[in-house]
Amino acid sequence: MTDVQNIEIERYHERITKDLRDMIEKYREIMDWDVPENDTVEADRLIFQAIHTALAEIEKAQKAG
Repeated sequence: MTDVQNIEIERYHERITKDLRDMIEKYREIMDWDVPENDTVEADRLIFQAIHTALAEIEKAQKAG
């Protein structure tokens, strides 16, 4: 990564973090609606696991070309 790219990604860090928080909240709300006795701690664990899996899949696809 070039210095300019590093500077740019630092500028976007807060926005990326906010976008991720918003996405997590979106899926928390969906799970609350869809799961009658939703365990929020377990829901968060599952959401984070799904995000990690999705990121790994996307990264693998990017590297494959």
